[in-house]
Amino acid sequence: MPGKSPPWDQWSKDRIRHEQSRRLRRFLLDQLVPFSPHYRNLFKAHGIDPRSIRSVEDLERVPFTTKADIAPDEARPDRPRDLILQPDAATIRASWGLRKKIPLLAKKLFRGGQAVLDELAMEYRPVSVFFTTGRSALPTAFTLSRYDLALLEEVGRRILIYTGVDPQVDRLINIFPYAPHLAFWQVYSVGVGGAVFTLNTGGGKVMGTSGIIQAIQKIRPAYLAGIPGYIYHLLREAHSAAVDMSFVKGLALGGDQVTPAYRRRVREMLVNMGATKPKVISVFGFTEARKCWAECPGEARGGFHTYPDLEVMEIVDPETGKPVPEGETGELVYTCLDGRASCVLRYRTGDLVIGGMTWEPCPECGRTVPRIGSQLERVSNLKSFQLSKVKGTLVNLNVFKQILESDDRIEEWQLVIRKRNDDPYDVDEMLLNVAVSSDVAGDGRELRDEIERRLFEATEVKLNSIQVLPLAKVLELLGMETQLKEKRIVDLRKREPAETDRTTIASEKGTGAVSSSKS
Repeated sequence: MPGKSPPWDQWSKDRIRHEQSRRLRRFLLDQLVPFSPHYRNLFKAHGIDPRSIRSVEDLERVPFTTKADIAPDEARPDRPRDLILQPDAATIRASWGLRKKIPLLAKKLFRGGQAVLDELAMEYRPVSVFFTTGRSALPTAFTLSRYDLALLEEVGRRILIYTGVDPQVDRLINIFPYAPHLAFWQVYSVGVGGAVFTLNTGGGKVMGTSGIIQAIQKIRPAYLAGIPGYIYHLLREAHSAAVDMSFVKGLALGGDQVTPAYRRRVREMLVNMGATKPKVISVFGFTEARKCWAECPGEARGGFHTYPDLEVMEIVDPETGKPVPEGETGELVYTCLDGRASCVLRYRTGDLVIGGMTWEPCPECGRTVPRIGSQLERVSNLKSFQLSKVKGTLVNLNVFKQILESDDRIEEWQLVIRKRNDDPYDVDEMLLNVAVSSDVAGDGRELRDEIERRLFEATEVKLNSIQVLPLAKVLELLGMETQLKEKRIVDLRKREPAETDRTTIASEKGTGAVSSSKS
């Protein structure tokens, strides 16, 4: 119809910034500052009048929120509760204008005070919770109200639109582990919000790989959604059993980086099982946002498509915190524009977006939403390894993934970092367990030497040991069938010596291992 406003995913950059600024003002004044103890205290401590934040550009005046600000500790185990919006009669009277108070007053007049309390409870009361993984701190709880669950379903509907899933004919199988974590529940919400048939398996730990393969044969899904490492394992098992996958249109992968080499590998396996031009789509999310973002069918070429009416994304220099120009690498900072229960403002994710963010229309689908690059690294992955008592080296752990997954001769791998002799004051050791394909001739020594050389050239770090193990042994070490997520990189240095998990490090005796030892 002439003059009709374009949908949110076709807005111009000026329209996006206008809408985001308007929604930011309303969210700060009506929700976040009056009802969130954490942000009410933050604005007061820094002398910031929320009415002075008039635009997205003004956000730079608000301090960042970091994991350290909100994670629980022994002194304050209930700290995450301060992020929850907690309206009461006093704050509503003080903060809301007549536009928002009149409907409540009318309801109280005609239906009584309890009806007002019930309405507020339906909107604000937490009814569900996600937890962070707690790798660097205690797990942090992020709650959701019924309002937030409806938003999660709306995001699920948008993910279907972005990825090109047709709910009328396509079926999904959710292979993410069943847990109070975002990934499983976002895929569940894709099914509910998008009205698409979905089998939620709970992952290999619940149904087992053979059970999931049987379900795939019976349901014949168009898309499989899961963690990259387990999906690869699943497809390898299906390929060995000559399972028909001709009905699979693609994979939706989250929880770990999806490298170009990985995309090529799983696509080749699917094609060998009968699939026609399968898509390999990466999905990105973090608990603090309580939502995920997906690539469109253009895959990495399009990047992750955001929701400009629901959030503000900033890309900043991880050292200075200052915004970087469009298209430049930086750390992702997230601001919620719509939500209840646990909400965050200017949250530093610790995710380094390679290539930053772009406002150019997507070259695949033409949408004009801001898009962030598909290659992400953790800022914390730049870890200091004390390889010498006098000189340390910085190692980007993603390099191991990129190099090892790019070699078709390597089926599975696990990197273990520990202290020599389990002594916390001794030097660090790095051990690599690998399983190689049946095509590798001999005992694997030549491949082992090549791996050692390539990793040294990329990281300037010599591995202390490389062990070539049977595939079944490496899968056991990874916990592929027993863990919520495979133990790909295991850092044992932070544990007390008595707590060291020695089962993670394969014994060279009785395993058929071929190892290379370095002093």
